[in-house]
Amino acid sequence: MPSAEIAVHTTIPPQRVDRNGLSIREDVLYTDVKGREKARLRKRAERVFDDFGDVLRRVLEPNETIFYIAVAQVMPGAATQFFGGGWHTYSLPRTLLFLTERRIIALRVRRRAGGWKWNRGIRTVRWGDIESTPIRGFASRYLTLKFRDGEKLSYFRFGSGDLKKARLLIDVLRPNGSGETTAAGAMKSLCPVCLAALSPRNYQCPGCGQQFKDEKTLVRRGILIPGGASFYVGSNVLGALRAFSESIFLLVLLGFLAVAISEPKGSKDASIEFAGALFVLGVLALDKLMAIAVSRNQIRDFLPIK
Repeated sequence: MPSAEIAVHTTIPPQRVDRNGLSIREDVLYTDVKGREKARLRKRAERVFDDFGDVLRRVLEPNETIFYIAVAQVMPGAATQFFGGGWHTYSLPRTLLFLTERRIIALRVRRRAGGWKWNRGIRTVRWGDIESTPIRGFASRYLTLKFRDGEKLSYFRFGSGDLKKARLLIDVLRPNGSGETTAAGAMKSLCPVCLAALSPRNYQCPGCGQQFKDEKTLVRRGILIPGGASFYVGSNVLGALRAFSESIFLLVLLGFLAVAISEPKGSKDASIEFAGALFVLGVLALDKLMAIAVSRNQIRDFLPIK
């Protein structure tokens, strides 16, 4: 069993305390990478416990202790980065990473006034299921978790000082908890209702029957509704922007077709108008395919149907 009393900072003895039913390590949670207590970190942690205490008390195992909370974001996949560009990143949910002596618990969240709102996403991974944890990048540093099953997951956009503190804790906690593994050998998603493990691309919980948004509906809405793909995954601002642009493309397309139909059949002007309509149709189709591609990973992260 991994020890919750393991020393992290040589200048501070372990200080494990109970905070409203949550076991925490004050000497680590409220300090920076050098072990210096920071009021900012204490304030952030207290706010997180007030907002997420109920879900944490459900997810944490008996006597499991929270060492640190880091704010980050899952790095978008290749399709998202290629099609969506950097601007799309800001429409994606963020992640609160809770590092304990046994595992990493990741809660999917969205920004709200003064803090975060749980987006009903939960992932967990045992330290023993993590094979390596390299930090890469230059202008934007990111942490990659490589799991025993060969899969990888990268996090970037860390809060101030969080990546350095996470690096320190990983080096301490991973060897401490390396004896505990799971059959999956990777990070797994949990049902937000009953905490049962969810199977990739199976959008119904095997435990309680909770349903999640699925890829077929994403494609259908993305094709038929302006901005539909973004709206379906909860990116409403991006959805509104896409709805506006797609509606403009659609109106231009109809305009080209109307003029083409009014021209004599087989005339040069009709051919030009039809070519213009075909070009606009191609741009509209590409935009919809881009929206579907960048929304697909969010669907695979299990978005509950409320």
